[in-house]
Amino acid sequence: MTRHAFLCISFALLAAPAFGAQKSQADLGSSGALLSSCGGLATGGFPVEGGLFDYVAGKFSCDAFTTALPGQLLVAAGGWNQAAPVVQTDAHGSAQFGQVGVYAHFRANASAGFAAAETTAGWTDTWTLNPVNPALIGQDVVLSFSLHLDGMLDGVPSGNSYTRIGVQVWKDDGSVPGQSFRVQGQGQGGFPFHQDIDQDLNFSVTVKLGTPFELGVFTRASAGTAGAGPNWMSEATSDFASTMTWGGVQSLTLAGNPVAFTLSSQSGIDWTQPFAPVPEPGVAALMLLGLGLLLPRRASQN
Repeated sequence: MTRHAFLCISFALLAAPAFGAQKSQADLGSSGALLSSCGGLATGGFPVEGGLFDYVAGKFSCDAFTTALPGQLLVAAGGWNQAAPVVQTDAHGSAQFGQVGVYAHFRANASAGFAAAETTAGWTDTWTLNPVNPALIGQDVVLSFSLHLDGMLDGVPSGNSYTRIGVQVWKDDGSVPGQSFRVQGQGQGGFPFHQDIDQDLNFSVTVKLGTPFELGVFTRASAGTAGAGPNWMSEATSDFASTMTWGGVQSLTLAGNPVAFTLSSQSGIDWTQPFAPVPEPGVAALMLLGLGLLLPRRASQN
């Protein structure tokens, strides 16, 4: 094996996403993105977005990945299916720094218990906000930012189902109280539920100038049985496959006054700006190669 071949294999191993069962915010380091698509039988609760879903041990399956590479797109598809009592679930999604897509659909007999499908996705990164005026270092400021959420919730009128989307902001490995967005509806007893969501979400956290901090955003699409026990079928969908997208920093204020600042992040991403796709290393190399092939031809035409 040549030295160049060894380097290529080493890079490929470094770039490969990490596979696991169910993933949560706790599986990320100080910078990373995650995607976890699962289905199964749950307890009926709603853990905070970014945390582990409440599946019954041994009664669920997942397809889950994490990455620390900006620009690397994760994709996953998981679920749990059984013949009797009928449980059919479909969960899939995509994730990278700054943008995720989440989808969950289920159809199940309520006698099986609290059947559910869900996809959890999001990212975290370590930021440092440095004031242009060094005298402000160490001061607490309010960081405001936005996300755009686009998708739909749908519950069929038979049985008793729920469909839900939730977004939660995390800071330094803890969910931030009051900085969340959640919508849920039920399809039941002849009454369907449907809601389209296409809106900007605005959040704020308090941080200290000049001090590194971890900022994370996580979302979960879920659909499942709202009431277990009776022998009837329920079905629902939470479709946010396109997507939740970072909208950029809106303001940084001290006592209500704007603060001039610069931002550095562990990932190298400029979070002051809205999400913009970053080519993966392999894609960038192919683009450069294509440009190199075009240049001689263009020169020969002149």
